[in-house]
Amino acid sequence: MLYIHTMLFDHYLLLIVSLLPILYRYFFWLYVIQLKEYRWDRFREYLSTPQWNSAIINVWSVIELPLFIVSFYVFLNEPFEYILYPVVFYFLLIQNLFILRKIQKKTILKPKFTGRLLITLWLILIWTVFDIYFMAIYEYSNILYSYLLFVLLFAPLIIFFVIWITLPFINYFKNKKINKATKISLENKKTILIWITGSYWKSTVKEYLASILEQDWETLKTPENINTELWVSDLIIRKLNESYKYFVAEMWAYKIGEIDTLWKIVNHKYWFLTAVWNQHLWLFWSLENIKKWKSEIINSVTKNKWILYINWDVKEIRELELDKDTKIVKYWNHKWSATSYKIIEVKNWKTEFEFEYKDHKTTFKAPIIWEHNIINITWVLAFCYDLWLKTTDLKEYVKNIKSPKNTLQIIKRNNYTIIDDTYNLSEAWLFAWIEVLNSFKWERVLVMDDILELWKDAKYIHYNIWKKLVEKKLIDKIKYTWINYKNDLLNGMFDYGFKPDDVLVSLDYDLNDSILLFEWRSTKKYLDKINKDV
Repeated sequence: MLYIHTMLFDHYLLLIVSLLPILYRYFFWLYVIQLKEYRWDRFREYLSTPQWNSAIINVWSVIELPLFIVSFYVFLNEPFEYILYPVVFYFLLIQNLFILRKIQKKTILKPKFTGRLLITLWLILIWTVFDIYFMAIYEYSNILYSYLLFVLLFAPLIIFFVIWITLPFINYFKNKKINKATKISLENKKTILIWITGSYWKSTVKEYLASILEQDWETLKTPENINTELWVSDLIIRKLNESYKYFVAEMWAYKIGEIDTLWKIVNHKYWFLTAVWNQHLWLFWSLENIKKWKSEIINSVTKNKWILYINWDVKEIRELELDKDTKIVKYWNHKWSATSYKIIEVKNWKTEFEFEYKDHKTTFKAPIIWEHNIINITWVLAFCYDLWLKTTDLKEYVKNIKSPKNTLQIIKRNNYTIIDDTYNLSEAWLFAWIEVLNSFKWERVLVMDDILELWKDAKYIHYNIWKKLVEKKLIDKIKYTWINYKNDLLNGMFDYGFKPDDVLVSLDYDLNDSILLFEWRSTKKYLDKINKDV
């Protein structure tokens, strides 16, 4: 009897030391899956990256897999439990120390606690408690080793299984919410509804437009990068009413055929198409499919007699087939554009420019720099003129224009400058800001992460980015934060003349007379550290 009680205590102790490693593992995978919006088509792209390999094949899994296999032998041969128990126990204890260290350094990745996440967690918890109770009641406690190792090793599969079995339930409430939002949009006759979409620049154009319109009248906009049908529907249900004169919605479809659902939700008249590029290539499989998806926008605009403001500067957009009856306002840096502009002066991080559209020709001053930003403002201004906003008002509104948080933010220190662009990243966006870097005589430091969802073109695109940066001597130093393609990229840079000493291990060095550009999410922790030190 004493032997049995001792073994039970040992098993409970094993459960206690396994708790933190299991929570850590599941929080990580829920973070990744939530980042991919619970969509298999988006998670599938993650499976093709070296980042996935490192998440699956690491020091923990290399030890866990053979232990998992050996644990079945223990189930059949109970005396061997004396050997396996201390091995598993101390292995989990080491994991606890490692995780506590990450908690102390605040480097733990954790998901946002949404309704769907809580449902998933509760089901996993109920499932786990039932399994442990079953093992205890039927005295299968020696299978506990196999069970705990299985839960650790196959965390993503378990999560996806729970997501799959809850999918009908989630889809029911999702469709119910979308239908409710659609009804609210249809019944709202006073609010001017605007939809912004594209491969990139969506958030920038949204913020420019919203920051002008909200100075004219009450304006509702989708926050940050919230752009899925469910999130936008939720916002419409909670906030949209006729007290708002404008509603600016940033939305993005992930596959061909989703356009119809999206435009019904917003029920808009005005549509902005910012750009088409091979970002999100994995979701559409080819650039031709991306262009086909954009053609659905053109068809919807034509069918519903809406107005489309379109970036004609992008070659892929110019290749789209347009119906002659489609109401389109083309903006681009060309004499045939519906809008035209001329930069007069850039001074003190502000740009003065001349703008012409229809019978309007006016000089504006905006608290932003870089030519592409001015181009993006031109179609925003064209839209405002089409809404009959007055020139005198617009001149004042543009002076207070805002960029998205962590996008194009200039942080000036005494002896150095930071450009915070940790919100988004694309190839075109990157080189636009490299141009800004090269307008300074200071040491140019690039801190950069991966560009995501490029599928088979990822390695090629990243390699050519660094080749161009090095060949044209566009940067002086680099701090890499990426995981994918790291060795290939560094070797390519060195092949074209970049020095190993200019690849920074950290940013703990003299920043005086430097300008630092931070690109994409994982670089934000380095930016936060610099700001904290200041």
